[in-house]
Amino acid sequence: MRLNLTAMVAAAALAGSLAAHAESLKVYHGSVPAPTVVDNGVEGQSAGDQRIWHFDGTTEDGATVKMEWVMMTTAMNTPEDGVESRVTTGVFSFQGDDLDQIVIEGVGLYPSTGSTFKPSMSLARAILGGTGAYAGARGEVITTHFADDSWVHEFHFSDASED
Repeated sequence: MRLNLTAMVAAAALAGSLAAHAESLKVYHGSVPAPTVVDNGVEGQSAGDQRIWHFDGTTEDGATVKMEWVMMTTAMNTPEDGVESRVTTGVFSFQGDDLDQIVIEGVGLYPSTGSTFKPSMSLARAILGGTGAYAGARGEVITTHFADDSWVHEFHFSDASED
């Protein structure tokens, strides 16, 4: 048992070291499943409504990434009719044990008739932090929605020494 614990600690230290020095990371997934919708506030589409998702993606090397998303509408018909402003929080959990996570957050403009932003567009959000191998993570993630309805989330980590 001691050997396994020592090996696990060494592997975790190596993963943390690699994550701290990685410049970028990509997570891919196909079509977004239908969300669970919570109709808050005024009945029907309105500020306060939430969309909630849980689904998997993969890294470039094929590792599974569990993703949790909570999106809240903050304004309707802005900056034009048929467009909503929504704040999104996302959690990316790696290695199947949920110990290595990256948390992101940001705001974007979405068509009122859909749960996601339009294909062939990208959206930038902040990396708020992380746990395990990603403890102290900072930077930005660029999410791109492709015409074939696939997605990529490209994480660009800031050098902690720049803070």
